Amino acid sequence: MAMNIVVEIPEFYNYPLAFNPAKVKLALEEKSLTYTEKHIDIFNGQSLTPGYMRLNPHGWSPTLVTKEEILTESLDIVKWADRQGSSLGGDAVDRTFVSEWLTKVNAWDGNLFAMFNSPARGMFRYVTKFKIKTAESYAQRFPDLADVYRKKVVSMKQVLREVDDAETVNANMAQLVALLDEAEMRLRNFKFLAGNQYSVADVIFTPVVYRLFSTKKDQEYLNSRPHIRTYYQDLKTRSSYKKVFGISDTSLGTMWVVLPALLKVFWTNFTRRY
Repeated sequence: MAMNIVVEIPEFYNYPLAFNPAKVKLALEEKSLTYTEKHIDIFNGQSLTPGYMRLNPHGWSPTLVTKEEILTESLDIVKWADRQGSSLGGDAVDRTFVSEWLTKVNAWDGNLFAMFNSPARGMFRYVTKFKIKTAESYAQRFPDLADVYRKKVVSMKQVLREVDDAETVNANMAQLVALLDEAEMRLRNFKFLAGNQYSVADVIFTPVVYRLFSTKKDQEYLNSRPHIRTYYQDLKTRSSYKKVFGISDTSLGTMWVVLPALLKVFWTNFTRRY
């Protein structure tokens, strides 16, 4: 039940530490598109408020509101961005590979990987349980959105089960290894994934490699893949990279975002006023 909203300039709802929004912001920046960025906190329950759930029934980031439509899937938004004007890389890249690669990378759950491997795994679990209680409370207070909230609760409980399920976690790691092996093979022959020009294939893969560094898993996965390491160092020099990962690249920047959210979570759990 997404709302009908008319905007002159696309509005991008972003959380600067999240995996999927990073793909979107990279695409918007690489295409030099004009947009308005709005912060939506996916930790402190802001993304579960009725106003936002009417905009994006998934209750997550990213969301992109354009003149024509509201997009709530990161892959759809990346593709939308690449259709504005000339596609990144133009005719110099392998378009068939780009299409197939976008689908493969999008199928990998970087959030599950982070929850399982991050030193902050306990915090993720704590926050997810808080968000479940918040959604359940909203479901009671807003009957018109009750079904939307119930679906969100089911999906969040599924996340908690998956992170404890060895088969699911192993499948996630196998997916990642397959992606890295294919990328390493291609980067032996090309500067970028789809050829010698940057494309949306690189856009969607950059947060995957970044996630390895943010979870301190880079040595485990990249020591045997030197071409990805070299490629990633080149990506870090792009202005888009700095705009997307500038906050999460520093401990101070990360804490500036996370600490207020955690304080709200702790206080709400203490008062039980969800």
